[in-house]
Amino acid sequence: MRTLAIDIGGTKVALGIVESGTLVKRHQLETPESTDVIQFTQSILKDIKDWISDIDNIGVSTTGFVTKDGITAINPDTLNFPTPFPLAQELEIQTNKPVKMLNDAQAAAWYEYTQLSDTSLNMAFITVSTGVGGGIIINGTLHQGHSGLAGHIGHMSIDINGIACGCGQIGCVESIASGTAIKRFSDYLYDTPITNLELFARAPNDPIAESIIVKSAQAIATLCCNLKAGLDLDLIVLGGGIGFAQGYLNRVNKAIQSRPRVFQIPVIAAKGNYDACLLGAAFQFKE
Repeated sequence: MRTLAIDIGGTKVALGIVESGTLVKRHQLETPESTDVIQFTQSILKDIKDWISDIDNIGVSTTGFVTKDGITAINPDTLNFPTPFPLAQELEIQTNKPVKMLNDAQAAAWYEYTQLSDTSLNMAFITVSTGVGGGIIINGTLHQGHSGLAGHIGHMSIDINGIACGCGQIGCVESIASGTAIKRFSDYLYDTPITNLELFARAPNDPIAESIIVKSAQAIATLCCNLKAGLDLDLIVLGGGIGFAQGYLNRVNKAIQSRPRVFQIPVIAAKGNYDACLLGAAFQFKE
């Protein structure tokens, strides 16, 4: 079976062909600015039209809240679609292929679960990227809840005196730890704006850069410990552009190890690397 996998994020769209569990082709583009579903779909398919005839189905992973009606933006600052955004339906119209769609971190969680040597473990996947998202596997099943909201753990509030999040709450993990939040903090503290990549490069010799990154890592560590307390998970898998940044995972684990032992939980790097969400899009068909 050959699946066209599409991963939609706040800054980029990744597309790939997944065959027998392996990513055999890959293409990437900036997330289109259009909020018209027909134009958006045309934009993401225009460079890979020659792939369509060779695929059996399409799996989509996307930031946001996914229902049968489409995508709803929990945080419009990350990806601002009209609600609901019927992307799966439009993809079926334009390709004449069956489509499945999941929240990106939920999809990645399922992929990462299939890669575990011990599938009896209860686990969560956390992506730290433009936003912060998650997916939860309990007793071998992706936990979505009745509405599909389960796993939107980036919008757990951990600082009641914190800043406003785009979702409408105060002090969400996403408002502290995400790539967007890191950039906002660095823009405030530095006279000349720098990229997050430059920030991580500076960190070993720059206390300001290090403090911004540590603040993010500590927020993710708090989230991990809260998930341990609430669900007694066995393992957390970390991914995303920030999650894979140099030294970030070590900072998270160091912060967790400073907490009481009962709340500590091992955090490991995603086996799908930067493409965990893309692979997860295809692995929806391996239920």
